[in-house]
Amino acid sequence: MQRRNFLKLLTATAVGGGATTSTDVQLMGTALAAAGSDCGGVDTIPKVEFYSSASQVAPDYEALTDESVVAVWAEPSAENVDDDGNGDAYIYDDDTSIPLVSVDDGVYGFGAIMLEDSQIDFDYGNEELVLNAWDAEMGGSGTVLWDEGHGQYYDLSSCSKFESYAEDNGYTVNATTSLSSDLSDADGVVITSPGDAFSSSELSDLADFVSDGGALYLHDQSDYDDNDETQNLNDVAEYLDLAYRFNDDDVNDGSSNVDGDYDILTHEFNVSEFDLFADRAGIGFDAGVRYEATVTDVTDGDTVDVEFPDGSEAEIRTLGFDTAETKRNSKYEEVEGWEGIEDDKYLADWGEEASDYAKGELDGETVEVEIDPAEDVWDPFGRLLAYIHYDQDGDGTIDTLYNKDIVEKGYARVYGSNLSKHDELWQAERDARDAGLRVWQDSDPENTSEVRDDAVEEVFVPHASSVRTDSGAISASRVPVFAEETAYQELEGGVDYSDIPLVGVDSANRTALVGGLPIDEGYHDDASDYQHEVFLTNLIDSLSEKSGQILIEGGHGQFGEGYALSNEDAVNYQRYLEGQGIAFEQINDLTTSGDNALSTARAVIVTAPRSCYTAEEVDALTDYIDNGGSVVLMGAGWGKLAPDTRRNFNDLAAAIGTDLRLNEDRVLDDDNNVDTAELLYTSNLNTADFSVWGAYS
Repeated sequence: MQRRNFLKLLTATAVGGGATTSTDVQLMGTALAAAGSDCGGVDTIPKVEFYSSASQVAPDYEALTDESVVAVWAEPSAENVDDDGNGDAYIYDDDTSIPLVSVDDGVYGFGAIMLEDSQIDFDYGNEELVLNAWDAEMGGSGTVLWDEGHGQYYDLSSCSKFESYAEDNGYTVNATTSLSSDLSDADGVVITSPGDAFSSSELSDLADFVSDGGALYLHDQSDYDDNDETQNLNDVAEYLDLAYRFNDDDVNDGSSNVDGDYDILTHEFNVSEFDLFADRAGIGFDAGVRYEATVTDVTDGDTVDVEFPDGSEAEIRTLGFDTAETKRNSKYEEVEGWEGIEDDKYLADWGEEASDYAKGELDGETVEVEIDPAEDVWDPFGRLLAYIHYDQDGDGTIDTLYNKDIVEKGYARVYGSNLSKHDELWQAERDARDAGLRVWQDSDPENTSEVRDDAVEEVFVPHASSVRTDSGAISASRVPVFAEETAYQELEGGVDYSDIPLVGVDSANRTALVGGLPIDEGYHDDASDYQHEVFLTNLIDSLSEKSGQILIEGGHGQFGEGYALSNEDAVNYQRYLEGQGIAFEQINDLTTSGDNALSTARAVIVTAPRSCYTAEEVDALTDYIDNGGSVVLMGAGWGKLAPDTRRNFNDLAAAIGTDLRLNEDRVLDDDNNVDTAELLYTSNLNTADFSVWGAYS
């Protein structure tokens, strides 16, 4: 019996052998919601690399939009092209997510080889995703055939690192040039971009193998020349009557990539349908493991070079904090990120001081390097993102965390990323600020210059979706901000409006939903003439029964995403709030206590999460609302949010008790915009039902 059929029988027995219910599926380990006791938190593969990838399409060679089939999408910033010019590729529009991995009845279609020694450094989660897919069908052991009998360029030896990894994890991997003859002894088969077609008898043998419970893994590649590999894979897909086909295209992403737009990264995982994304020990750096290294150079307070015992080298961007830029790089400093400090020359002096401190502490030292489970391994500049542990007092024990030490000493501020240690480092910064240590001695938030506090006439809402309720259209009396009459929707579903709501309010639950990200600093220079910051702050005060700071939640993958915000992405709103005497901080752990807990805030802003929320986190938010706090949910339009991220967002809204939802659309305005129809503004304000339009102070 094939292993996959055995596992299906075993699972059926475990849940009673009857019809599968949603509860049964939860027991099998599949997360069905973005919030609740079955939530997996951030313990997933951070990203996956697709080098020279193609996409998949539906059996009619049109868009593949069936979410029960697609396991991984490209990021919303990706596009696909027809590189060979044959016109045989389906081109996805800007609003439709591009599938990169698709699954149908134990047959997996990958857009790229993903495992090549020469092209993949295994710095992300490729080997973990593929091995999870093997485990899903074969249960952690078995014999896997690697087909080399159909003109493949990527033979098993070209993927030797993964071969060793798979064998270390319980599998036997054998190359074969006689696929049909060897199938009887196999549990799984890998076929990579076959240059030669399969015969009818081979197709029949593969169909029997899959029907008998065998697992099949088909790996395509981009359409970089006039070749037959994609068609040969589609011969297999068509014979097996799969719910997907392989597209004869090339997927590019100018924003999320490793080394060029053809080497793309994504973490748009369909966790609602597929249990393939668990973070596990991989080939590259593993989170929580300390790797010995020697510091060979110190660039500044937050950047060092190291050499590992095997001779490999890396530039490390130390995680969780930011030191001021040194004088030669002072033009890159964002002074707004430094609470209560407005003098960039003062910051440059302290950048030099921080650099000197780092050199004195780390230069030439033997250290231990550690990766954070909630962070990417590498940043867009190719730097390793890591903690550095070292022996500060010379007692022979590597027990000082440099990332925390430099913050405690007052040389640095906390950097608002996805960091699992964020709230611990935040407290270290708070203590240093309260003590006026070093860079903080001239910090004076109470006297920060007031900026941009005007009466509200126009509100900026970029990359917007409209707002609806869980039962349909939202009542106009609950909408403070509508799009202009010139705006229009591009619908993927949901409610079709004549007067398009961009912000919805649930006063009974002290919750608001904003359809875009108006406080995203990426648009600040173009949108500084509008009054969205004033409106948002007035709206928060109208909903909240509490005083105190405003928090932004950043512990669920929001940092660095085009559809979400951390406080690093909203530093100009931070400076506006300082001018009003309100602190703006990030919180990554909603269940924490202390100076940065939910209980200290009048409101918390939550943007679209990459990962889901635990039952404890949801309870913390609902208790916070019950105790007078307000929640502002900020979404984004269709195409900016992949389907599963949008589902995460709306699931969280449901979990905290509001009926507000993000609609399945995007809103555009060709007339009232900043440079492009996606970046719209509006003066269509509901002054009859809302009193949130005056200057704040």
